[in-house]
Amino acid sequence: MVRDEFPDVALHRYENHGFAHAVNRGLEQASGEYILLLNSDLFVSKAALDAMIGRLAADRSVAAVAPILHNEDGTRQHLFGWPFGAFYWPNWLRVRNVSRVPLLNGACFMTRRDVLREIGAFDENFFLYNEEYDWCVRAQRAGYHLELVPEPVVHVGGGSTAPSPDLWLEAQRGFLYFTQKHGSPLATEMLRRAMQFQGFCYKRTDPRARHRAMWAKLESLTSREAYLESPFELSGRGDRPARPMWQGVMRERPAAVVQETTSTHAMSESASEAPVENGASVVRLAAERLRIASRRLPKVAGAAG
Repeated sequence: MVRDEFPDVALHRYENHGFAHAVNRGLEQASGEYILLLNSDLFVSKAALDAMIGRLAADRSVAAVAPILHNEDGTRQHLFGWPFGAFYWPNWLRVRNVSRVPLLNGACFMTRRDVLREIGAFDENFFLYNEEYDWCVRAQRAGYHLELVPEPVVHVGGGSTAPSPDLWLEAQRGFLYFTQKHGSPLATEMLRRAMQFQGFCYKRTDPRARHRAMWAKLESLTSREAYLESPFELSGRGDRPARPMWQGVMRERPAAVVQETTSTHAMSESASEAPVENGASVVRLAAERLRIASRRLPKVAGAAG
C-alpha cells in the first residue's frame, strides 16, 4: 500500500526479526534531533508532541518522555498488567503535571539523538515486549531521568498483534532475560524456578494442544537457562550498537551533567529522508492514515454485506 499510494516515500524493507530490530533500522534512517517512537495502533496529538519536545529541550537530564495512554473509550491504560501493575504508581494516580517515573511505555515516547548516541538503541535479543523497559533501565543507570507529560493520546491496545501462545511465551522468555540482565541472581533464579514449575504443571493440564506445546517449551528453556531461546527468529545483533548513528558515543558522564553537548550530528549516508523539523509530519501521516481508512471503509462494508 505504501509503495502504491505513496511513491514519493522512501520504503525500507527488512526481514522480520521483531519490534526492537525494526525500531533500530528506523533509528538508523532518522535524522532529527528529537526522535519519536510511535506504534502503528496509536493516534498522537500535536499537544502531546509539543509537550514532549518542550521537556526534552528544557532539561538535558531527561532521557525520554511519554504521554498518557488512553483507550478508545477515554479510560486510562495501565503500563503493566497484574501483578506488576499494582506496584507502578502512575497507573493509579492522576498525572496533572510533568512527573518523573521509573519506566515508560514504548507505544509512544520521545528521546533525543544525543541520548541514543550514549545509551544505544533497543536490545534485539527481545523480539516483542520488554525492550522499552530494558532501554529505560539502561538510561537511568547512565544518570538520566524519565518523565510523563499530562497529555493524553489514544492507543488501541493490542491493535497491531493478535494473541497467540508463541507471543505469550516470548513475553515470559523476554521478561526472564530482562531480569537476568538487570536483576539480582537470586531474583532471576526465583523467577526461573517459578516459570519452570508453571510450565511443568500446565503442559499436563491445559486442554488446548498449542498451549500445551507452549508450556512444554517454557519448561524446557527455563530448565536449561536458555534465556535467549525465543520462539521467533532473532537478528543475532543483541544490544550491540547499530551502525553510523551510534558511533562516537561519549565516554564521560551523561548529558545530564555535561555543560555543553553537540547540537548537530552527521546524517547517515544511507538515510534518504529529509530531516524532521517538528511533529507536523507525524500529524500529517496520521491524517493520511485516517483518510485511507475512511476511503476503504465502504469497500469493507460492502464485502461484509
